[in-house]
Amino acid sequence: MPQAPLPALWTSQLTKFFRPFASLWETGARSADTRANARSYLLGLLLPGERKSMEPIADRLPQTTVDRIQQFLTDSPWPSDLLQTRLIEVMAQRFATAQGVLSLDDTSFPKQGRASVGVARQWCGSIGKSANCQVGVSLYYVLPRPSHHADLIGFSCGMRLYLPQGWSEASTRRERARVPPEIEFEEKWRIGLALIDRARRLHVSHRAVLADADYGRSLEFRQALRARGKPYALGIHLRSILLMPLSPTGAPTRMRPQNGQQLLAELPPTAYHTVTWGRGTKGPLRMEMARVRVQVYVGRRYRGTPQGPTDEVGWLLLERRTNETKAYLLWGLARLSLRQQSQLMRARWPIEQGYQQMKEELGLDHFEGRTWTGWHHHVTMVTLAHAFLMTVRAEGTHRRPLPTLPKVRKWIRAQMEFPMVTVISDSTDTGLRKRMLDRLLALTDSQVRLQGAKWTGPSATP
Repeated sequence: MPQAPLPALWTSQLTKFFRPFASLWETGARSADTRANARSYLLGLLLPGERKSMEPIADRLPQTTVDRIQQFLTDSPWPSDLLQTRLIEVMAQRFATAQGVLSLDDTSFPKQGRASVGVARQWCGSIGKSANCQVGVSLYYVLPRPSHHADLIGFSCGMRLYLPQGWSEASTRRERARVPPEIEFEEKWRIGLALIDRARRLHVSHRAVLADADYGRSLEFRQALRARGKPYALGIHLRSILLMPLSPTGAPTRMRPQNGQQLLAELPPTAYHTVTWGRGTKGPLRMEMARVRVQVYVGRRYRGTPQGPTDEVGWLLLERRTNETKAYLLWGLARLSLRQQSQLMRARWPIEQGYQQMKEELGLDHFEGRTWTGWHHHVTMVTLAHAFLMTVRAEGTHRRPLPTLPKVRKWIRAQMEFPMVTVISDSTDTGLRKRMLDRLLALTDSQVRLQGAKWTGPSATP
């Protein structure tokens, strides 16, 4: 018979949050086991601990084992893509509005050796250089709060592993890593576009797609977004784009198409304006911004796109920093003011914050398995845990600013700690008492002293 996690750890908030997803683990002959293991793994990610890989998670939960956790991640047939879809539906229904944005990016996972699925020497953003790593492409929903920037809400709209081209022909490596036969090499932007298309099918309300220059430099990606009628604000590399300056209304000028870097060099200092785009914990947030109405040209025929002007007419948005100027291309957002465009562009960074939170708080990069299914099961469970914390965080809307995710985790931990004291005191099962006492000690950051039923550890008030 499957064993549920320790009941005192499973709070009412977790029960309510878990309910819409429970049926997705009812697959195969051991569906009850799978559902119990899902609860255990979700708890293991939420509980304190430096490592969130299989063995440490099993150690945190006395009623599970490493074998059960490994079976849940590596061998169980539950569909991670359907869980990601359900998560989008649940979170979008609660948080998505017409002011939200879809932010596309990728994150890296440094690795040793060659056996882990998708590992290759490639750009590893987490350490800032080329290295042996895996890369996951992710879509993240952001609901900005310009009046208080820290109060934004964000949740994952899916993540998929990027499989480098060298893996497409490596049949032995693919077999060992259990890569499905239908999975072939795809550029990152194509993976990202598939994630965007899923959000569109689910009718996730949003006003634009955001991404950095690694995606914005792709002419095909931008064409695909326009074909779908999706407004975008994308980073670009000025040296690799040909632009025709237009009047602010979009009318032609006498100027000729020029390299984006040349256009930047000829821009007068008076073109820049100080824009207050939000409010942070230390006061107003400002930056130096300029914009130019432009039409994108193709210098030579490119993959079926003829040389000359394209249908891409939008705004070149320039952010002047101390040592560099960042450039963004905006399409379908012509009616926004410079301040509104600047606020929109700034809504991209929370995806990086989301990655950081999922890695530091929930062990996104702690998976030590080697298979395609295991990797996607782990990252999907991490996004589920992150969505739970974000949901609890949003319930504190009577407070400004909203609590940070680390503080929310402490609240959840406190809710788990104190019911356990009662269970320990009331139980006549010596083995259960010992296991729960060990778990309680592990839950607490400071030293805990139990004197019968008397609690003398940290305050119960979050």
